Amino acid sequence: MSRGNNRERSCILEFDGASSGNPGRSGAGAVLRSADGSRVHGVSQGLGTQTNNSAEYNGLILGLNEARNQGYEHVHVRGDSQLVCKQFEGSWKVNNPNLRNLCNEAVELKSNFKSVSVEHVPRGSNSAADAQANRGKNLGAGEVEYYY
Repeated sequence: MSRGNNRERSCILEFDGASSGNPGRSGAGAVLRSADGSRVHGVSQGLGTQTNNSAEYNGLILGLNEARNQGYEHVHVRGDSQLVCKQFEGSWKVNNPNLRNLCNEAVELKSNFKSVSVEHVPRGSNSAADAQANRGKNLGAGEVEYYY
């Protein structure tokens, strides 16, 4: 994708986290789609041992970083974790210190974009990001793979 040719410079970011056990071996995943919904690419990251909620936040952070790196200015975030979506948009309080740090990191990433909107979606509507997160469980901690 050429950044200069993307007139809209907007994307849909689908994120997810996966954990085998809670805590357990975890992965993060994100899918970027063009404004019309067609898939641009996906990214997976191995997280080592984490809780499911931490993995979900890492999926969001992974996707926001990728959207920034691709030069998008407007991002519509979609995820099946109501907790992460509501905390990220600021409508729910973050009590857990670890999740607070992850939420703060995600919120700081918002400043890279002209606009960020958030939508909580049913689990069945997030299958592409779920697949990326499950791929991440098979990667070493910190290892990232891109799928085009």
